[in-house]
Amino acid sequence: MNATPLAMSLREPVSNVLRLIRHDILARSGFDAATSRDTFTIGLSDIGELEFLPSLMQRFAELAPYARVKAVSCNPEILADAMDAGEIDLAVGYFPDLTTSGFKQQVLFAHETSVVVRAGHPQFADGITLDQYRGARHIAVEQQSRHHDIVESALARQEIERNVVLTVSHYVNVPALVAQSDFVATIAKPLARRFAEHYPLCLLPVPFDIPPRQIKQLWHRRFDNGERLVWLRSLVASMSQNRPNL
Repeated sequence: MNATPLAMSLREPVSNVLRLIRHDILARSGFDAATSRDTFTIGLSDIGELEFLPSLMQRFAELAPYARVKAVSCNPEILADAMDAGEIDLAVGYFPDLTTSGFKQQVLFAHETSVVVRAGHPQFADGITLDQYRGARHIAVEQQSRHHDIVESALARQEIERNVVLTVSHYVNVPALVAQSDFVATIAKPLARRFAEHYPLCLLPVPFDIPPRQIKQLWHRRFDNGERLVWLRSLVASMSQNRPNL
């Protein structure tokens, strides 16, 4: 069944009304995390899901046991529109392009980058030099990830070429591949540490300049005062207060 012209013309006004009800009217009716059955939609990168989501869900289990969390991919091309429409309540990550006045942000922490090799690799027993980095066989992660952009930008800026022999689309593939080969990976340090808890890996300092990146939570200004989202942002912020930069 095809939508009539009238239905098509009403789509945007109806969406605006539903968004008003959800974020403005219901937001003023009071929010109790302990009894809430709300669904919170949070935009996270692949790294964010692996590094941030487990701790977040533990806090939800303690404070909002009946609420639900929906983690969605942070596609930079559609993130702003999705947040503007109220489809994503909060985004957590590195978003240098999201700078319009319609959004608010809060710095949570900063993370560094590590080179990861298999434990006991004889070539890198004393670390990795720039020449060794250039000559190594690299595994790269190519996705809609800002960390991928960070690494590639740093390499290009310093005119450093690396020999990428394998490209994968998800970070979860990296630890097993590196642990069983001579591959070198360059990934976010918190993620590298988590992988090293489960795989025989060694973390090394990056042999070129790559500055730490600030991880922020971002939300649309329109939903700044909604009680449920104020609670969510406060929860996320509290999780980072005692967390050192990594």
